[in-house]
Amino acid sequence: MNYYARHNRGFTAFVAILVSSLALAVGLAIYDLLQRELLLSQTAKESQYAIFAADVGAECALYWDAKAPTLNGAPSVFGTSSVSSCGTSPVNCNSLDITTKGPPTGDLALYPGCSATAWCTTSDATSATTTFSLTFSPLPYCVTVVVAKSGNPSQTTVISRGYNSCTTNSVVRLERTLQVSY
Repeated sequence: MNYYARHNRGFTAFVAILVSSLALAVGLAIYDLLQRELLLSQTAKESQYAIFAADVGAECALYWDAKAPTLNGAPSVFGTSSVSSCGTSPVNCNSLDITTKGPPTGDLALYPGCSATAWCTTSDATSATTTFSLTFSPLPYCVTVVVAKSGNPSQTTVISRGYNSCTTNSVVRLERTLQVSY
């Protein structure tokens, strides 16, 4: 037997293990990158649901605030400092009567004085706040809208909090907020 053949018998196995280890490392790196990209794209999709919900809630509030004087002669369907009561049914957005939709049960602690079964208004001598919610189907996303009116002349602020999930304890619940002041 040749001298080189006797002393180099493990070299082929060593090269094979080295190449397969390198291929495994590259494969694992690609898999890790793919996993992170999939997670990022899923988060972006869920964020789109939340921002869509926030946008629809803000547009609903703006529509009904602008429409109210032509609807019933009241300054707004939402409570004002001079009128503590809100408009009457139907005040519809997305085919839902918003007068019957308060904040989600899990979020009620964030909105004192509200219930989940009706929009709520809190007021004092100089301001009023109306809170309502919408749930969109078939996808499980929702929005809670706060319309605050204060001052003379009236200053209005609409804060619309959109969520990708209506389940308040969901691990993947995202909130996107839009605020409009006029």
